[in-house]
Formats: sequence, C-alpha cells, structure tokens
Amino acid sequence: MKHIPCMITIGNFICGLLAIRSLFIQDFYTAAFFIFVGMFLDFFDGMVARKLNAVSDIGKELDSFADLITFGVAPAMLAYNVALYSIPYIGILCTLAYGTCGAIRLSRFNARHSKSPTFIGMPIPFAGICLVILSFMNNSIVLAVSTCVLSYLMVSTIKFPHFKRLAVENSEVERWEQFKN
Repeated sequence: MKHIPCMITIGNFICGLLAIRSLFIQDFYTAAFFIFVGMFLDFFDGMVARKLNAVSDIGKELDSFADLITFGVAPAMLAYNVALYSIPYIGILCTLAYGTCGAIRLSRFNARHSKSPTFIGMPIPFAGICLVILSFMNNSIVLAVSTCVLSYLMVSTIKFPHFKRLAVENSEVERWEQFKN
C-alpha cells in the first residue's frame, strides 16, 4: 500500500515522457492529452500518500522529477513545436527560460517552502497547463511573451493558494458535516 502514491507519481512521469514522444511525431493534441492526464495523476499522488500515511522524502523528490518532465519540459517543447519555432532565437530562449525557471521553482520548493501554507511562486503544474492552453492560440508573439511571464511567475515571490490543500480541507469538512448529521 505504501508504494501506491509513488506508482501514481511514476504514472505522471510516464505521461510527461509520452507527451514528449508525441511531439517527436508532431502529434500535438496527444501531447496535450498526456500533459492533462499527468496533471490528474499529480493532483492525486500527494492526497493518496497522506491518506495511506505513505508520505516520504523519496516520494517528494520523485514528484518533483515527474513535475519537471510533465509540466516543465513537455509544455515548453509543445509551445516551441506549435508556434515558437517561427521566431527562432527568441523562441528557443523562451523555451529554455521556461524549463530552467521550472527547475529552479521545484528546487526552491523542495528546499524551502514545502511546508508553507501557500506556494511561493506559481506552481509548475499550473504554469504548465497555462502554457499548453496558450500554445494552441497559435500566435508566436503572444506565446513568447506568455512563456516569459509564466517563467517569471514560477520563480517570483508572489504567493499562490495551495489548491490541493484547499480541495483536501473542503472534502474533509464535507465528510465531517455528513458525519455530524
């Protein structure tokens, strides 16, 4: 039972790899699909770990590696392959900046902020999903600017709500209310 959360996280990692593989064959919608499935798995791995009392340092590190691939590398490559390729030097710089800022954001989170009640900087899964959606606008200038903004937001000190914790707290409150009645 204690390995179930890590298996869910590995599913997230595999989704990121499959998204990248889809980009090699220019299948952009399948790549986006795998990123969204990875987001679904990422949402549940921590929740399952807490429910099964299987939270571990290895799980936390594995989650960061999976998130870097699924929400850092794959969305950046998708953005580049869909539109940023048309502005060669700027496009590649935006792609590299996004991936680098995602790695910095995850490292900083693990080192300093994992116990914080809010996120410091935009969480990489949220940034990744935003980048996927913006990629399909098919406007390279808007996408380049958006990629830079998302990159900055990930490494900024702006506080973002902890959506996973809010969802868990709300479900626990609902269960408590049902139990009381």
